[in-house]
Amino acid sequence: MVMYSEMWGNSMAGKIADYVMKKEKQQGKRVVSPIWEGEKEFDFLCMGHLEMAKAMGFELQKITPVLTAVSEGQMETADQLDRLIESGFFDESYFEREATLLYRQKEHTKGLAGGGCFGPLTVVSGILGAERMLKMLVRAPEFVEKFVSYVTERMEELAELEKETGSDFFWIAEPLASLLSPKKFWQFSGQYLRKIYEKTDMPGFLHVCGKTLKHTPYMVQTGAEVLSIDSTTDIGSCIRLVDEQIVIMGNVSPAVLRYGTQYEVMEEVRRIIDVCRGFPNFVLSTGCSIMEGTPKENMQLLFEYE
Repeated sequence: MVMYSEMWGNSMAGKIADYVMKKEKQQGKRVVSPIWEGEKEFDFLCMGHLEMAKAMGFELQKITPVLTAVSEGQMETADQLDRLIESGFFDESYFEREATLLYRQKEHTKGLAGGGCFGPLTVVSGILGAERMLKMLVRAPEFVEKFVSYVTERMEELAELEKETGSDFFWIAEPLASLLSPKKFWQFSGQYLRKIYEKTDMPGFLHVCGKTLKHTPYMVQTGAEVLSIDSTTDIGSCIRLVDEQIVIMGNVSPAVLRYGTQYEVMEEVRRIIDVCRGFPNFVLSTGCSIMEGTPKENMQLLFEYE
């Protein structure tokens, strides 16, 4: 079988893969790192897309008591984008706050601690509106790429700052990427994610929601050392497409954890462990963030099941 790392080249040294293998050997059990606020091996920050938009000067508005969005009409034309880029306006206090939070986080983390943010395509989508952005990918691709490129430059600055703060890795969540074809993902997101990861020598973590099996070669090409896989993707097929330098992390269903019985959770965990058995580059995790109200007893099964 030809591994994707052989096709694209692997510029990273597999630091996280080495860490996982050594940690499992030391403690005699697998590494578990769900995406939640409780116990986990990899603790990370993720600066939100709305925070990034606000730092660039965009106004937000309350849509509902629990939903906030970027006010419409602030980025409609190429002239508006040019003015934003030329002004260079950015409220650095948002990055400074993230760096301070990361510093405090590292003091209380038993495993590795990293910074991060939502990806540039997701930030642009939040400003333009998802439906409008998807149309612009066809009607005005140069505009979208120019905007994504500008946001990427800001994220490179965040990655550098968090490296200086002592970050062990850089986490990027690009949930919209699976809405695009694999090649379109690379054009409008992947190549820019690679620039962010290359800006520092920190290992990169990449989470993309949805079915991403066909996106795997391009996700590897970003340079991310860890791919966080959603529960809708066949993780057994995914882990067989990469070599041991790329860690596959996933992919217990958040819905099963929230609404399932303990037996159903155990069956879900057993299924994932079985299809990934024998692969040292596997970390048991959730497919995405856990849902509010998820029983702690169900979460604990991830750490106890063998």
